[in-house]
Amino acid sequence: MPTNRLIVKEQIATYTKLLFEAAKNEGDAEYVLSVCGQAKGMVSAIRGNSDFESALKDPGYTPEQKAQIVRGVFAEAEPVLVNTVAVMAERGEIAYLPRVAEQLEDRIADELNLIIVDVDTAVELDDNLRDLIKKKAETELGKKAVLHERIDKSLLGGIILSTKNERLDASLLTQVEKTREALKH
Repeated sequence: MPTNRLIVKEQIATYTKLLFEAAKNEGDAEYVLSVCGQAKGMVSAIRGNSDFESALKDPGYTPEQKAQIVRGVFAEAEPVLVNTVAVMAERGEIAYLPRVAEQLEDRIADELNLIIVDVDTAVELDDNLRDLIKKKAETELGKKAVLHERIDKSLLGGIILSTKNERLDASLLTQVEKTREALKH
C-alpha cells in the first residue's frame, strides 16, 4: 500500500522532534551532538550490512523482534536514540532513519546555533590543525562549529570537509584526479 508523502514527511518530523527533545532533556548540547553522531553511525551500520538491513525489513520477523534486534545491535548507543530507532523498526519505519538523522542535524544547527562539520582525513588531526579548521569553519559559516572527525585510510593524504550543504575535497586522490584531467586537455 503506497504511503502519502505528506504523512511520511510528518512522521519523520515527529521522530526528529521527539529525538531532539529527548536528547535535550537528557543532557547538554554535547549530548545532543553525540546522539546525532550516533544516529548517523547507525545509518552507516544499517546500510553497510545487507543482512542486518534485510532483517529489519523482513516480514518474517515480528515488530517486537525487529525492535529487539535494534536494541541488541545498538546496545552501546544512547538510550534515547536506541528507543526511538527501536520504535521505528517496530513500526516498519526504519527506512526513515537517514532522513531523521539529517533533520536532526538541521535542527541542531537551527536551535543550538551549531554547525556540524564532517572532517575526513587519512591520519588523526593534531590539536593545532583541529583548531585551525574549527576557526575557519566558524568564520565562513557564522556559527559555532563542531567537528566530527573520521579517519579514512583510502584518502592517502589531504582532507575532506563537509557540512550538510557544502563539501570541500582537498584530498590527495582528488588533486591527482584533477591534475590527470588537466593533462588530458
